[in-house]
Amino acid sequence: MTVIKAEAKARVEALLIEPLAGLARKRGVGSDKHDEMLDRLRVRLAYMTDANLRGMVDLILRHAVKGVWPEEALIKAWAYTLQCPPPRDCDYAISLIRSAMGRQARDEGWAVELFQIAKRLGPPPGRYIIAQLRDEAEQNRRRRTLISENIQAGLASDADRAWLGDWHKDMAEIEAIQSGNTEGQAA
Repeated sequence: MTVIKAEAKARVEALLIEPLAGLARKRGVGSDKHDEMLDRLRVRLAYMTDANLRGMVDLILRHAVKGVWPEEALIKAWAYTLQCPPPRDCDYAISLIRSAMGRQARDEGWAVELFQIAKRLGPPPGRYIIAQLRDEAEQNRRRRTLISENIQAGLASDADRAWLGDWHKDMAEIEAIQSGNTEGQAA
């Protein structure tokens, strides 16, 4: 385990697990299985900010029926709603971008839009959503062209520059995922 991972797990321990130490494990779950669940949470939620981890404590306590830990899947779902994991920690988004649909989206110019919706929503988009993504990609192509022209003319706003930077950042992430590049991936 790297030092970074150990520090991240220790942070989750201090901000989330320790404040919930009074909660009981689910009935019928042995201490070893409960400890494994807590360790999975330490690893899976390490991306969260300190403030969001503290917020998770309140959320878990509100849903701890009779002082018992809620289901692990619920805790992860709440965490993802509160703060999406970084792209490289979002298994679904990575698998979709590596899939045939992801390669098609990159070839046709709507990979960034597919990547963004995969991080937000999850399930593979159907034909209707894909048509919307293609339309959005076309609008974004025009917007990128306009912003680039405005940058050259010295007329681009900070918001437009930030939007363009975010688009290029997502495209670089897509290219790295599809090429199998792990540089910059969370340790």
